[in-house]
Amino acid sequence: MAVDKLIWKIILDFFVLACVSFPLLALVLWGKPYQRGYFVNDTSILLPYKEETISVGAVAGSGFVFMVATILIVEFFRDRQGKGIGEKFLSGAVLPGWLWESYQTIGIFTFGASCQQLTSDLAKYVIGRLRPHFIDVCRPHPITNSSLNRLGYIIDYVCASNDGDRIKEARMSFPSSHASFSMYCAIFFIFYIQVKGKWRGSKLLRHGLQYAVLIAAWFVGLSRVQDHMHHWSDVTVGFLIGAIYACLVFIYVLKPKKYSALPMTWDEPQAPPANNILPSNVLPRAVLAR
Repeated sequence: MAVDKLIWKIILDFFVLACVSFPLLALVLWGKPYQRGYFVNDTSILLPYKEETISVGAVAGSGFVFMVATILIVEFFRDRQGKGIGEKFLSGAVLPGWLWESYQTIGIFTFGASCQQLTSDLAKYVIGRLRPHFIDVCRPHPITNSSLNRLGYIIDYVCASNDGDRIKEARMSFPSSHASFSMYCAIFFIFYIQVKGKWRGSKLLRHGLQYAVLIAAWFVGLSRVQDHMHHWSDVTVGFLIGAIYACLVFIYVLKPKKYSALPMTWDEPQAPPANNILPSNVLPRAVLAR
């Protein structure tokens, strides 16, 4: 019965992930962003088009590989130190405890990543904010004498460019998915290492790694503004989405309270408790009285 429950748990986990991932795929294949208009004198969308410094594939691939490698390494060494959860049995086979713990953590991380990505991508399609390079990519021509354009806000127009994919992307500036995913990975990593990355060596090593990952996520967001892919407010909201999802998923889904028996800080030698409870200024007199 225990084996059956374990198998059903894995099946249900993949089913939930599929339910979250399918809307993402549907948006990419069939979604059309809202076709927002623009003001003639809007200088925020007049920047030239630039090739992006960090592609979507680079962010997604490096983020997942980094987190998976981190989780596997940490869980393996925790198991070697006797801090694992013990062996599991799957279809009659013995599954190392660190591997099962890694599977659960990676699954939760992936679930949170899918949720935050769906949140940011859905906003892109619903809001349809124009990227800073929209004019350069679209080269719009307003329809002459159109009643929709009479107030100076151009709604009725056609793009002279024939690059449909690039025009579609130019309508999805808000929020920044790069910033959202990179900050999600950074905050999740910081929390995970803080709770489970115990080492009696340098106290600054762990915090140095946490800072390096945070700065890497910060750079990803800054590069999006530098590359004319997003407005600064798009990146700001993307950072917030990623950070909020990382906190919620780590605290309420991964539930680090189950590791509460372990100290949340670096292991420090503790002094043995004192046998007396007398104040220090009274202790000498008490000794003399004996």
